[in-house]
Amino acid sequence: MTARTLQKLLGFVLLALVSVSSPTMAQGGGDMKTVGNVLIYLGLLPTEMVRGHPQEHPEASMHGGVPKGTGQYHIIIALFDAKSGVRIENADISARVFETGLAGEEKKLEPMQIAGTITFGNYFPMGGKGPFHIRVTIHIPGQAQPITTEFEHRHQ
Repeated sequence: MTARTLQKLLGFVLLALVSVSSPTMAQGGGDMKTVGNVLIYLGLLPTEMVRGHPQEHPEASMHGGVPKGTGQYHIIIALFDAKSGVRIENADISARVFETGLAGEEKKLEPMQIAGTITFGNYFPMGGKGPFHIRVTIHIPGQAQPITTEFEHRHQ
């Protein structure tokens, strides 16, 4: 495992720990946004980091299995009520990942359990140079309008 890959993994683990244990401690940044009353956390994990799991590991089969090839990423979204810090686990989420000027691909983000909590994710191709735009649409039961926001990602 390269130092850069290890750094990304540690960053993802830190994001997961912060979002699981104390969402109200985060103060913004490129991977977190507050839209209305919803905190939205974005995590990206290269699929090369997931491929090493044994077949019986849940991540080996989620979202139809880990895609083959390079340039694939697992996008993960965690949602919280911005005022109470309570995790939102009953949303319907889709994401479109695209480079500027290209249509990209849209997929439903599927619920998944991480550390006993629900997050949402799916795999997306992100093999070009970027920057990549990640447009997320969130439908929360009881809210009349969906939330739409966009993140930008550049490979480092």
